[in-house]
Amino acid sequence: MKLPVRLLALLFLFTDYAAYAKSADNDAPVHIEADQVEMRERENISIYRGHVKITKGSIKITGTEITIKNKNGNLHHIKISGEPATFYQLNDLDEEISAESNQMDYMADNGMLELKENALLVKNQNRFSSPHIIYDTQKDIVKAGNHNAPEPGETPRVNITIHPEKNNKPTETQP
Repeated sequence: MKLPVRLLALLFLFTDYAAYAKSADNDAPVHIEADQVEMRERENISIYRGHVKITKGSIKITGTEITIKNKNGNLHHIKISGEPATFYQLNDLDEEISAESNQMDYMADNGMLELKENALLVKNQNRFSSPHIIYDTQKDIVKAGNHNAPEPGETPRVNITIHPEKNNKPTETQP
């Protein structure tokens, strides 16, 4: 039985994260759960609806709807929606990277993860919240802020909490 191109595309998604993901994730199987799936072979699109959960090793993605688009047989774009949609993974240093927002877009060509509407990104306990966050997964760059006119009642400010790095060296005591 031949696997649909969209299912194979998930493997490309998770190998793109290899630069900062836990190495063991590369060899882990992809598991998808959803209430419904719609495969559009001719359009190179697969749509997963209803309590969607995608896992591969430490990587976990959830949403109410996840749409995967392919281009020339490779992963091109993933759109994740939910209230909130979530992303989680560990890197090789066992640091947690998590994100949540009502809408997420991942562009495989350049490794950009865009968080829209109530965006929150947590890296190694440091928190970034904003109406809009762009995370460059390849260069490890975070850009936050609302570049459009704010919606009524929306706070266009960026909120950041940075924790000090932990020093594992024993402290010397004075006699």
